Amino acid sequence: MKVKRFLVTVVSLIVIVVFGLAMFVLFTYKPNFSMPQAPPPTVTVAKPVVQAVTNYYEFTGTTVAVEEIDIRARVQGYLESMHFLEGSNVRKGDLLFEIERSLYQAMRDQAQAQLKSNQAELSRAQLDLDRVEEAVKTNAVSQQEVSTRRAQRDQAEAAVLASQAALQQAQLNLSYTRIQAPIDGRISRKFVDVGNLVGAGEQTCLATIVKLQPIYVHFFVSEDLWIEKFSTQTLNRPAKQEFFVARENETEFSQKGILNYMDNTVDSGTGTILLRGELANTDQLFLPGMFVRVKVPVDTNPKAILVQDKAINTDIGGKYLLVVNADNTVHRQPVEIGRVLGDMRIITSGLSTEDTYIVRGIQSAQPGMKVNIETETEGEISSSQDSSDISDQDRPQE
Repeated sequence: MKVKRFLVTVVSLIVIVVFGLAMFVLFTYKPNFSMPQAPPPTVTVAKPVVQAVTNYYEFTGTTVAVEEIDIRARVQGYLESMHFLEGSNVRKGDLLFEIERSLYQAMRDQAQAQLKSNQAELSRAQLDLDRVEEAVKTNAVSQQEVSTRRAQRDQAEAAVLASQAALQQAQLNLSYTRIQAPIDGRISRKFVDVGNLVGAGEQTCLATIVKLQPIYVHFFVSEDLWIEKFSTQTLNRPAKQEFFVARENETEFSQKGILNYMDNTVDSGTGTILLRGELANTDQLFLPGMFVRVKVPVDTNPKAILVQDKAINTDIGGKYLLVVNADNTVHRQPVEIGRVLGDMRIITSGLSTEDTYIVRGIQSAQPGMKVNIETETEGEISSSQDSSDISDQDRPQE
């Protein structure tokens, strides 16, 4: 029994020793090989684009009709007819309204009759004067008679002139019964219905006509901005200064006009000065009273630096680009940005023309990391995008 117990003990010790050695080897053995390293990520890079960029300031303006005319009744009478479609375009000379004519035709005929009567009286007075002037040569009549006949002739001449004036007035009043369009433009709704008495005590307004081609655009420039940017520019002589206009629902400033007026005083209440431009408005897209956005060029940066807008990143420190050094190492480059031009953005500071920035693969690149690079060639920005919009009226937006 003792021998058996001894053998069990020895076997147990051997098992414990072997298990301990196995655990020691398991936890202390270090294989003699290294983990393979991942290759550097591949990114696409590009060089900044350098080109001339025109800077603009943007304002809010209002369209104003070049001409706006009230159509009024200049004589009294009942409105007999209307000859236009409300809200339509009319041409100069088109018949718009008619006022009853019978009274003014009678007044015209009466004036014509009075003129003929006075002309006949003038002829008789002239004959009488001629006779006494012959008779006075033979002392058949006195000189006083001649003077009397001459005065009668002069009175008859005056009566004829008065009759002619009365006839002209009667003809003018008769012409006022047919109201015609004084300009080309768009007419409003009628303000008085046919059958109403008009012109009684006042010149009744019947409708209005506004001229739509061309049309004015009014906008205001602050005094500070005027002194800082515009006082030495061509706006000081605005006859040939271009500007661009867009309606409230438009993104493109597709309409171009010419500034033609600058007010001669600054409004002391608002500290602004009025500028006016003129648009051709050939398609009649603009109506008087519309709010529009106005873009005015102020200067040109001949060497603006532009990068693809999608390459710009933002963090708590501000805007930055991921730039690749000569040894293909990525680093963070803080930049200050300007306006967007299409898919490009102006860089106002922080980047040079010699820098290379990452366009694609930004997510896989980190500052301090080496990368493999592929070069992307930047295309030139189209002429329609060759501008920088500065929308703050008082300072450029950054």
